[in-house]
Amino acid sequence: MIKILSLSLSLLLISLNSHAIDLFGYKLYDNIFKYENDGDIKFKKEIIESISIQEERVLISNKYLKNYVIKATKTGNIYEIHGSNKLLQLNPVECLDIQSQFIKSFQNKNSDEYSTEVKQFPNKLKSKTTWEIYLDSIKDDNKLIFSVTCDYSFNNRRMDIILSDNSYMINENKKYDFLLEDKGQTTQVKEIDTSGI
Repeated sequence: MIKILSLSLSLLLISLNSHAIDLFGYKLYDNIFKYENDGDIKFKKEIIESISIQEERVLISNKYLKNYVIKATKTGNIYEIHGSNKLLQLNPVECLDIQSQFIKSFQNKNSDEYSTEVKQFPNKLKSKTTWEIYLDSIKDDNKLIFSVTCDYSFNNRRMDIILSDNSYMINENKKYDFLLEDKGQTTQVKEIDTSGI
């Protein structure tokens, strides 16, 4: 009976994770510990904050990008996937054309699961253009952002592609802090000497 229950739970977790949205082969909400050996880890108070994936170890790389970073909540789940290239060899027109294709492709890929709203981010710099897709989940309350930035100023040719769920990160970190605080209070209660009472 226990085996059946654990198998059912595993299948449920797999099916929930299979619908997770992905970028460069990495899924949001996936466990970041799976990629510990794939790049340089940045810690914050002994917790993995992010992993800069080595280019040759990226699951699905893109020829326009050179750097890939996945960021995790305090609970160890991925909330942001970021690809970038700070030495972009494209001219502004090429970059904007590619940017437009990325936005359309991502929107088409996820239109079954999410309602999408495409907006141009109001950058103050004329040499920087960011388009964002806001994804509202049809099934639950997730609000995701996929953005593509072309920065084509004279000395700063770069492209950034980011998929993030900041609401998820905030909620997960709150849960972690609450559990840590609760555990600390439980420990303090256990250490109180009640002898002689």
